[in-house]
Amino acid sequence: MSQPTVKKYPAEFKERAVKLAVESEQLIAQTARDLGINENTLHPWIGKYHRVERQEKEVHDEHL
Repeated sequence: MSQPTVKKYPAEFKERAVKLAVESEQLIAQTARDLGINENTLHPWIGKYHRVERQEKEVHDEHL
């Protein structure tokens, strides 16, 4: 039995997809469809984006 193929996306594509999803007024599912990716692929990218953003804010706040 073969393993399902995991598609690799370039970092730039992920960044643009997250930016679109976060800044757009449309649903994340619609953004994913527009980009030709699965919504379940986009959600973890958004989660990672928010974690990094929160960590950067915490570091910035510590320096104030």
